Amino acid sequence: MFATKPHIPSLSQLTTAEATLFYSKTVERYARFFDRPEQRLRFLNNTLAHQIACKEKLDHALESHSFIKKLGLYDRIKSTGFYDRLLDLWLHRHICRELQNLLPSASSERRTLLQRSKASFTTRLLFRCYEMRRLLYGAAVATCIVALLGFGYTAVWSARRLNSYLASRRQTERRLTNSASNQNAAVAESSVKHLPDYHPEKVWLVEQQGNYERYSNGARILTDYETENHTRGYYVLPRNQGGLVKTGGAAQDVRREPVGIVYHTSESDMLPFTSDNNASIEGHTRGLLEYVRKNKSYNYLIDRFGQVYRVVRDTDAAHHAGNSVWSDAAGVYVGLNESFLGVCFETNSNSDSLDEQLTEAQLVAGRLLTQVLRSRYQISDADCVTHGLVSVNPSNMLICYHHDWARNFPFEAFGLSDKYKVAPASVSEFGFTYDEEIMEKLGGDVWAGVKLAEEEFRRRAEESKVTPEEMRRRMRERYQEEMNLTLRLRTSHPAEVETSRQTNDSNAPTASRLNARQT
Repeated sequence: MFATKPHIPSLSQLTTAEATLFYSKTVERYARFFDRPEQRLRFLNNTLAHQIACKEKLDHALESHSFIKKLGLYDRIKSTGFYDRLLDLWLHRHICRELQNLLPSASSERRTLLQRSKASFTTRLLFRCYEMRRLLYGAAVATCIVALLGFGYTAVWSARRLNSYLASRRQTERRLTNSASNQNAAVAESSVKHLPDYHPEKVWLVEQQGNYERYSNGARILTDYETENHTRGYYVLPRNQGGLVKTGGAAQDVRREPVGIVYHTSESDMLPFTSDNNASIEGHTRGLLEYVRKNKSYNYLIDRFGQVYRVVRDTDAAHHAGNSVWSDAAGVYVGLNESFLGVCFETNSNSDSLDEQLTEAQLVAGRLLTQVLRSRYQISDADCVTHGLVSVNPSNMLICYHHDWARNFPFEAFGLSDKYKVAPASVSEFGFTYDEEIMEKLGGDVWAGVKLAEEEFRRRAEESKVTPEEMRRRMRERYQEEMNLTLRLRTSHPAEVETSRQTNDSNAPTASRLNARQT
């Protein structure tokens, strides 16, 4: 390193004369490069003069700027040693510059003089470095450029490797997703054929008290809000060679037991699901239950804490599905109020999407209730579906009139197959379709089963040698007939139902009755 100097508190405390005397001790070490006394004296005077001038400029700069003192930097600069180190660097710069000016310009003479001098090795090394400063500067700049290029190359290489890794990972995930989707699609397409043979685990009633029922799988159904409605009654439209067959409409054709489950959302006001809202959440649930009981809206309601309430009795129809269509291996069901149980979750859709939210308690309770109902009525997996997948609007022949669970229902968590892969009978049999508004509501596209159903409907139209539009018009009339016949079962005597059915075969109902819809 540079030649050391005796330790003093700070150079800032020295007068000009004291500073000159102090610096002269350091400069004299370098004066040994010169043999002649006049050269040594000139070197000594020039170096000290430049150093004292630099010290005075530094002192003036620190004292002339008031903000340095206001910020407390003046005392800090002088007390931390920064002041002394800065002056020390300047001193050795002046020394090297004067040596460069006074030593012989010829390299051979300068080398001989340096070898003969009594200066220390460190002194000679520092002077050599000063002589080669431009080369060293260039080497330093080149090193920095190489380092920056290396850093840039490393960053680009790392980014490419990361992108390759992420792309490979996404590709793997897509393969796994596509594989799973293909498997689900295969299961869904064959669900109508195979799933009726599926038998859920047996579940039985363990205990029945005044206001609750307890089952072997842990399900607990509260009956405080239980009420009655009209008795179920519906027809099943069987298929024959791909087409629907009209039933005889006789009393023996009427079925009474529920064949499936439709899952709903309450679309009621939701409070933040936090512990400090317990009382308010329960108050909202009680209000919802009173509304459901008054309007006989659902057979079951599951609140946010996972409590299951039976509202409309299983033997009676609830007003939950309205205009709706679904099918299984046995045939097609129109107006699912009569044939399906309505299970509602106390939740709603997000404001800008159809992503319904369920609490963990609701997921567990929903799965247990599904097991109870499937075991009690031998309900097939194929007939456990959501409201958004069955709801239709016969006035404009559009699907998804009600949007609850039109996507993102957790079928797997309920032990069910994915019904979004199943072709809905509303499209494949009756020709219901969709528009841009529905696609936008569903996030840009309909669920996969609709695409399959559209192909099936076009194939049926080709086989019948009619256009899809003409086929759709015919099936719209057929839907209206079946819906109205189902509605008449509420009040008609079985004998009258048969007469009504024969009349409907020859005369289409009026437009006002065609558009009749349950709430």
